[in-house]
Amino acid sequence: MVKPAFQDKEKILRPAIDAFKRGEPVIVLKTLLTEIEGVLQSAHRRKHGKSAANLKALFAFATASAEERAGTGDSLLFPASFVEYLKAHTFDHFDPDAVGDTASRHAVGHGAAGADSYTQIRALQAILTLDQFAFYF
Repeated sequence: MVKPAFQDKEKILRPAIDAFKRGEPVIVLKTLLTEIEGVLQSAHRRKHGKSAANLKALFAFATASAEERAGTGDSLLFPASFVEYLKAHTFDHFDPDAVGDTASRHAVGHGAAGADSYTQIRALQAILTLDQFAFYF
């Protein structure tokens, strides 16, 4: 992991990638979904010297970073669309009383994701989320 925002987390992220290769999505999702915000914060600290105050600020940072990197907001990096994806899926709100098939960061981190939501496809989505960040930062 050559990008600085990822190097801080490599000892945590690498075992999750290895678990994906072994077909162990629970390990992947429990690890990556709870570390995605940390990767964002690491990139934010490197650029601004401090952590972002909240998720809204992190989303704005991710969008601005992608637009800066691409030179435009209308690129194949899809900065605005990707942030909407993050809000709707990765960081989706959850109801702790309703265990379901969502595997958002909050549902996974708080034990509210149903067992059937821990799939290899969802694990790949988490990996691809981090991969997208590698283009941004």
